[in-house]
Amino acid sequence: MSSTAHLILVTDILKLDPARFGLSFDVALHLGTALAVLLYFARTWVELALDLVRGRWRVPALIVLGTAPPAIAGVLLQSMVERELRGPLVVAVGLVAGSVVFVAAEAVARQRRVMGDVGVVDALVIGVAQAIALVPGISRSGITISAGLVREFRREDATRFAFLLATPVILGAGAKTLLDARKAAELLATPDVLAVGFVLAFLSGLAAVAFMVRFLRGHSLNWFVAYRLVLAAAIVAAVATGVL
Repeated sequence: MSSTAHLILVTDILKLDPARFGLSFDVALHLGTALAVLLYFARTWVELALDLVRGRWRVPALIVLGTAPPAIAGVLLQSMVERELRGPLVVAVGLVAGSVVFVAAEAVARQRRVMGDVGVVDALVIGVAQAIALVPGISRSGITISAGLVREFRREDATRFAFLLATPVILGAGAKTLLDARKAAELLATPDVLAVGFVLAFLSGLAAVAFMVRFLRGHSLNWFVAYRLVLAAAIVAAVATGVL
């Protein structure tokens, strides 16, 4: 887990050209994933839109509230995230730290609450967790689901709310990049690469979301911990031997 970490590692290992496979390419992939999440939860988004029309603001307002922390953190820390936090050792630390969070959240999980119980404190806690996921390797979905478990939500409902909160953030980050003149020039320079990346990200994202929602109904986040720790150890070894 952690798509950003994997993108950074693949780019470094394959020595890909940053001009063609830089942040704009990352954004194209994330937008493809965001579209997949939108389609998978299309019924929920339609219901939320109808709630707004009918004057029922509670759930839409909670989603906006939960989106605020990562949005603010993204604006304030964009430069640091793009430059200082894309190194392989940062990814390794994020993988280990995220794994610790997964195990701790599962240890205290009570799973007594459902989606309809989400309140202001819940939205803020899960939103702050999503802001922490700006660090590569942490895993946006993993840490937000963990936050939901800590707040005693059922794993299935924590997963659903986590993906709902992630969608506006991913779309917002993509839109911000598209509005950046320099990034827009990059997009126009490599439309073929970005189009292929977008389509593949959409298809794999749709499959991944469907898998995660179904898998986490009966399995814990601890299933992902072993892989994350092995990957972190491999990264440290690769850096020590000069491979990365």
